[in-house]
Amino acid sequence: LRSISSLNAHERSWVHLPTPAMYRPNFIKYQVGIAVFFFVWLSWHLDIHQQIAEKARQLARPHDIPYDGMTGSEVFLPGKAAEYCSHYRLEPADSEMVHKRKIYDLLLINTEVEMLEIRIGQMAPYVDYFVILESDTTFTDHPKPLYIRDNWELFKPWHKKMILRTMDLDKSKESSTWDREHSSRNAMYEQVIPSLMDEQAASFDDILIVSDVDEIPKPEILRALRNCNVPVRNTIYSSVYYYSYQWRLNIDWPHPQATLYRGADTILPSELRGQGGGHEFHYGGWHCSYCFSTVEEMAEKLNSFSHSEFNQDEFKSVEHILNVTRNGLDLFNRADAAFRRVERNFDVPDYVKQHSNKFRYLIDRDPPNGNFKDHSPIIA
Repeated sequence: LRSISSLNAHERSWVHLPTPAMYRPNFIKYQVGIAVFFFVWLSWHLDIHQQIAEKARQLARPHDIPYDGMTGSEVFLPGKAAEYCSHYRLEPADSEMVHKRKIYDLLLINTEVEMLEIRIGQMAPYVDYFVILESDTTFTDHPKPLYIRDNWELFKPWHKKMILRTMDLDKSKESSTWDREHSSRNAMYEQVIPSLMDEQAASFDDILIVSDVDEIPKPEILRALRNCNVPVRNTIYSSVYYYSYQWRLNIDWPHPQATLYRGADTILPSELRGQGGGHEFHYGGWHCSYCFSTVEEMAEKLNSFSHSEFNQDEFKSVEHILNVTRNGLDLFNRADAAFRRVERNFDVPDYVKQHSNKFRYLIDRDPPNGNFKDHSPIIA
């Protein structure tokens, strides 16, 4: 190797010897790194990070609007809202209104504790309040437990979003079981929404979803309902499954429905569901009918039916229930019912995927016991 002194003038011009200035950027980076580390340590040590996080929330949300870290993140900026809503043939809603808009999920519960858990677990990031009404009698006037009240601890992660009421039956006394069913649907609104106070109180243009507990809207539809300028009537078409997400019925189910809160002019649930129509969201949800975890619950569902032609002992036997759920046959022996087996179905609610061991009965009905939790397989 040649020394620097042996190089000629031209060669020396290509050689850059290190100078103090060349070390300065690295030294500055080193100082900045120490300063950042010290600031982070001091913030956590003095609990300043809590104040910083709160300031960030206040900047992102006006002071007069309650901050909700989950549903708040579903509010789109105007540009994104316009692009998103165009996919559903809708215009974006007013940005200021969207920041205040709440989504209410109105539910009438019979025995479906686990399906309610799935629904809330799936929809909680996109819904502000779940309005849950249950009765201590069936539509056919038989007494029954208050299942959600008795299993309240199961729903602890979502208590702040749940509004639970017991139906006032004196306001729902009707001459027939069908009339009582319609009256009970309207009670989800009439006996709850007008009485809500403070941050729970409904405002004009808030969204009201009306559905059965096993009719679950997909996240993309809930985002559209929040961010888009939707009409007062909306129908969400759902894929239909029986017994589990393993057996598909080849029709599109025209439920749930959604409407806008309009005070005294709000469309009541029974009319909204019965007439349907309005703006249509296709491929918008999952409807899993008779998707129960126990044989007992399946039989109890039949006991509660307003339509007594389906409330027959032959449909409630263990042998019959196991046969139809494992083989994709119609529960009521109707010849025109045709279920298609779906192998390894990935189009299921995310909450079911995340808790697949708990909800095995919704994924696989093949075992001898149909994965019913109250029935052990018979081993020969």
